[in-house]
Amino acid sequence: MLALSDSPIDEVLSADVIWLGIPMHNFSIPATFKAWTYQIARAGKTFSYADQGRKGLIPSDKKVIAILTRGGIYAGDGPAGSSRFPDFLPSPDLGLIGRTDVTFIHADRQGMGGQAAQLAMEKAMRHVASLFSAGGVRNAAERVRRNSPKTNHPSLA
Repeated sequence: MLALSDSPIDEVLSADVIWLGIPMHNFSIPATFKAWTYQIARAGKTFSYADQGRKGLIPSDKKVIAILTRGGIYAGDGPAGSSRFPDFLPSPDLGLIGRTDVTFIHADRQGMGGQAAQLAMEKAMRHVASLFSAGGVRNAAERVRRNSPKTNHPSLA
């Protein structure tokens, strides 16, 4: 059974940047994301126990970027904005492996369709681009671009 989690653990360990795409389903994170976090959490490989408590074993220089897509308005300017939902949900699982500094990018309003969804997606893509232009993830960005499937969405092309 542990062999099943070797692949996602190896991917996390070898990644320069850990990219997470997390849609909100029924006001929570999807079960598939939660299952992925269970697969990458392995004592002795991605975290350890010591006298001082748990210690994450994923290198501290590994950046984590989570792109959150949601149907409504959950980032700061909406009626549910104060909840920052579900920003906090991935944090304990990622903290277990030593990654507590997570950059969240919001692509809200996707359920509203039309211009509202388009503008929110473009704003999220500008946020992603600003991270790349900062230089810290430039090489990883090029690898993501080369290895990502092509899209027909005009703001993602």
